[in-house]
Amino acid sequence: MATYTATVISSKPIDEAFTYLADFRTAPEWDENTVSSDLTKGDPFSTGATYKVVTEFGGRELTLEYETVEIQRPDRVVLTSGTGMAGITDTMTFKALPDGRTEVTYSANVAPKGLAKILDPVFALIFKRVGDKAVAGLRRELDAT
Repeated sequence: MATYTATVISSKPIDEAFTYLADFRTAPEWDENTVSSDLTKGDPFSTGATYKVVTEFGGRELTLEYETVEIQRPDRVVLTSGTGMAGITDTMTFKALPDGRTEVTYSANVAPKGLAKILDPVFALIFKRVGDKAVAGLRRELDAT
């Protein structure tokens, strides 16, 4: 399984950081690999919300359906997706700091399925580059360090 985890310190208060990231329609703003993200069902701040996400991965565009499977305002949001080759889980956690800033931890996992498991080392290399770009965007959009 390829895993990517990074933590940034946002100048934004916890509720503002959570609201921005929990609504996955903002993904194209902070993740340059995401071409578009449209809410297709539900309320973005409730479990069961779904998004049609077009992303670039490994040099090609993929259309994925993401679903919010867990949401605990303002502490945590978990979204899942997948393809025939892999399951994807994105988890974002939020911690209010005493000075009013927010610690945001972004974690993404790609779990290859079936024969794709032999490509796990390749997924890990690509995934690190994808994750680094997303975290750079998070730092920019959340005014973070």
